[in-house]
Amino acid sequence: MSVKLDAKTVHDRLTAWLGHIKPSWQGLTVAPMDVVLGSGFSAEIFFVDVDYTEEGQHHHRTLVVRRQPQTFEVVFESDLKLQANMMAALDARGDLPVPPWVGKEDDPSILGAPFLVMGRVDGQAATQRPNYNLEGWLTQRSPAERMVHFTNALTALAKLHEVDWQDGFTFLNRPDRGAPGLEQYLGYLVDWHAARGQGRKLPIVDTAMQWVLENRPDNIDTCVLWGDPTPSNVMWRPDGSVAALIDWELAALGPRELDLAWWLYFDDLFSRRFGVTRLEGLPTRDETVAIYEQAAGRKVGNLDYYDVVVALRMALVAVGAFDRQVSLGNIEATNTSADNNLMTLYIAEKLGLPLPELGSDFRDFMRNLTPVEEAAD
Repeated sequence: MSVKLDAKTVHDRLTAWLGHIKPSWQGLTVAPMDVVLGSGFSAEIFFVDVDYTEEGQHHHRTLVVRRQPQTFEVVFESDLKLQANMMAALDARGDLPVPPWVGKEDDPSILGAPFLVMGRVDGQAATQRPNYNLEGWLTQRSPAERMVHFTNALTALAKLHEVDWQDGFTFLNRPDRGAPGLEQYLGYLVDWHAARGQGRKLPIVDTAMQWVLENRPDNIDTCVLWGDPTPSNVMWRPDGSVAALIDWELAALGPRELDLAWWLYFDDLFSRRFGVTRLEGLPTRDETVAIYEQAAGRKVGNLDYYDVVVALRMALVAVGAFDRQVSLGNIEATNTSADNNLMTLYIAEKLGLPLPELGSDFRDFMRNLTPVEEAAD
């Protein structure tokens, strides 16, 4: 059982830590906070206001503190260190919009878990809950403004893919999984599939895993991948420009098409798949590809293949979410949704497989996807 940290302890420890890693922040004060850290989902992300003087200039800033989640691992090998390394490396470049980097701490004794700190960015993301096609600030924009917002996000994605991974991003290289690029990426999925499968029969997931290994394309490039490019991970300013790209938990090396396919997958999920009409002005699939290609200055290829790869990754996320719901007692272990869900439905459509049944088991699974607070330690 983890020990809960009261608000004063969190405040005092964070103040001392910031003073240590940022000695140039003279006269540092941290505003009182109402944050209690413990087990479960409590305060994995929280905000703190600080004041300090640096080079004769007074600063008042809001910082974001993000702790390593201590709950069931849904994303395989989820590691706050990877996110920290990505944000630090991107911020150091200065040519891509990311939150200002402050620092990270691997010692769990300070705040009960490893954590990172970054500056808060003023901007708005397109939320998944509620669905940005139905509610929220994006619905209040004109069709032309929506096109500008998404075009700028895709342009930022293309700019990321111009980065030479050997220039500051070698920490993404996993030679134990093969050559940098698609081979390593698929090696990661193989390990993820083995870890999540646990010897179970997952017909659609298993078939997709075999298919992506047997049908990999040739003549591909290796880029720094965001890993999770979705409208919910883009912070936009009111004028449509991109204030920051956030959430680097799935960063990797691989073909640029993987990021583009991930964006397209989520666009489809939050519209057609959920039975929702897309907002007027948001680019269609073909328009999205054309916008990206123009920004990248090159054509993309084999998107039908990468559609299946990213759907497989999301299906593996769903298996992790399924196991977590079973561990919480929200659904029975006999529930069939580990291989019968919206993600595997997408795969089945793409590969011409029998479509999974999305019945009462699936409804129970979806009903419990919102995290519940575990009992306090």
